[in-house]
Amino acid sequence: MGRGAYEHNYTQLNLPELTRAGVDAAPVEIALPPALAGSGPITAEIYCADNLALLEAAAGRWSGRFQLLYLDPPFGSGKVYAARVAGERGRQAQAVDAYRDDQGFDAYLAWLAARLAAARDLLTESGSLYVHLDWHAVHYVKVELDRIFGRDRFLNEIIWCYHGPSPIRTAFKRKHDNILVYTRSKRYFFDADAVRVPYDASTVKTFASSSKAGFGKTPDLERGKVPEDWWYFPVVARVHSERVGYDTQKPEALLERIVKASSRPADLVGDLFAGSGTTGVVAARLGRNSVLVDRNPVAIEKSLLRLARLNPAPAVRMWRYIDQQSRSDQ
Repeated sequence: MGRGAYEHNYTQLNLPELTRAGVDAAPVEIALPPALAGSGPITAEIYCADNLALLEAAAGRWSGRFQLLYLDPPFGSGKVYAARVAGERGRQAQAVDAYRDDQGFDAYLAWLAARLAAARDLLTESGSLYVHLDWHAVHYVKVELDRIFGRDRFLNEIIWCYHGPSPIRTAFKRKHDNILVYTRSKRYFFDADAVRVPYDASTVKTFASSSKAGFGKTPDLERGKVPEDWWYFPVVARVHSERVGYDTQKPEALLERIVKASSRPADLVGDLFAGSGTTGVVAARLGRNSVLVDRNPVAIEKSLLRLARLNPAPAVRMWRYIDQQSRSDQ
């Protein structure tokens, strides 16, 4: 399937309420047309806002409410990322700025640390935080998370592996991301059975051929196993049916494993760097409520469209909160 085969997914709503001039004294709810509002039993709240300003404004209301937070922030890569809009079948989409990741590295770390500290207080006592990064900053951010949560609250470093072309010729190709997992307390929730996967065929064959396999331990081969801390999922560029024209869009299968492992139906899941809305889509499909935050109107619009395509579509409410600092940063 060639380039542009899914250009018809790159719709743009051009909601004027998201881009109007001025600042907001408090989050302002924006009415949605029925086609976008949905009416299912699951809810999704979407905020066009700087996440730190919003967390400060909603601290009392959101404290201790989230069972799961997934954060996919800028990686400190020094790049500017794009989204594609106005595409249709047979017509190439146009690229627009999605977000900037080109501030100085020290400023980036300070910027991210403030948001990580605020995120901790949103979690329930049994809640978990997943922070998605790569080689640019993961080692620095782990030290900061150890300070915020305590080293004993570190649960996993998940390595997400994938294939793809690379221009690198002077080093091994960098084809994995790092996802750091921390828990609010030692009484965290983790549903191992919800994420079991089949044993490899070679493992099944080995145990069938020898009673001495496994050093005297025989696994329940029919039940399957809990995945290791390295995961292979294709990137969205290769999962064409999911593409919505957002440079750093993550695959739904990746989020499905995270949501199933660390939340239950009807729990509240949050994504403070929502991007194209994958977390909200997966949460709704799995019966979880969600809160999505992103300061980019294009990201908000793509999230709205993806949620509206679900059946049943969750009940969606949308807010805008552009404070003075957010406006000056634009």
